[in-house]
Amino acid sequence: MRTLIRLLAALFSVVLFLLIVAYFLPREVQLERSISIHAPARVVFNQVNDLYSWDKWSVWNQLDPEMEITYQNGGIGERAVYSWKSSHPKVGDGKLTITGSSPYDSIRLKLEFGEESPSESWFRFSEEDEQTTVVWGFGADMGMNPIARWMGLFINRMVGPDFERGLQNLKTVSEIIVQEGRPIVELVTLPAFNYVSLRKTVSLEDISDEMGQMYGKLTRHIDSHQLMMVDMPYSVYHKIDNGVVDLEAGIPIDRITEPAGDILAGNREAGNYAQADHIGSYETLGETHEFIQQWITGHHFTISGGPMEKYLTDPQSEPNPEKWITAIYYPLN
Repeated sequence: MRTLIRLLAALFSVVLFLLIVAYFLPREVQLERSISIHAPARVVFNQVNDLYSWDKWSVWNQLDPEMEITYQNGGIGERAVYSWKSSHPKVGDGKLTITGSSPYDSIRLKLEFGEESPSESWFRFSEEDEQTTVVWGFGADMGMNPIARWMGLFINRMVGPDFERGLQNLKTVSEIIVQEGRPIVELVTLPAFNYVSLRKTVSLEDISDEMGQMYGKLTRHIDSHQLMMVDMPYSVYHKIDNGVVDLEAGIPIDRITEPAGDILAGNREAGNYAQADHIGSYETLGETHEFIQQWITGHHFTISGGPMEKYLTDPQSEPNPEKWITAIYYPLN
């Protein structure tokens, strides 16, 4: 009996010692991992900023491909939410919210796992010499729970390897995107601008010649009315039906002017768009249009009008079509 009492007393002493020591352990824990990726910061940033892309690189998504996922606020950028439910013991239920998003520089996240107190995570991006360094961090307040505080001592060993594998996956995904020349779709807000334009119905096979004539006429109008071109020309495809296009070709100008004959004039309102750059010949523009349309459908947005193309490269200054850049915008509700 005395032996049992001594064992219990010893056990009690050990437990008491561990409890006392726990309150001297750090309440807040933190870890960071980093990696260098051969891709522009814009490419890497968007794989994190777009929560739909986490399926491609997140270790936890790959642990349970069957977990239920729901997205809120489009799943992209600040205020985007990603919730999951899983029976996998290493995944469980949780919620991730983007609390801050500074394009190509940093992203902050709030993590909620079941009934545990929220923790935070962050990404920092820095680009130099075609390489992007990504730092992925995690921080948590272990509170007054002594068990949690002891677990905090092992956070690097428990979570660090998952961060390292996730970053390696992010590197692979980002570098493949660059190698394949895949477009990056982003949500942007275009400011309002003044314009003059021409709108007419043309056939797809004649669109290049027709646009050349339309821009020539607009340029002459701008010169004759002492207006100033303030941005690159654009076109809006209001409707395409059986090879026939309801086309508007326009040029942004410095001030509002009056319509003249068939030349339209006005102020185009600011709006929200899904935007991507097409690099290459105009003949392959359709591929990037299709890519953006699939992205919009996958993110459950609704297109609110005809797409707009802005021609950022002047073919007369750059004769190589492979270097032409065309920004494509789809208006969203």
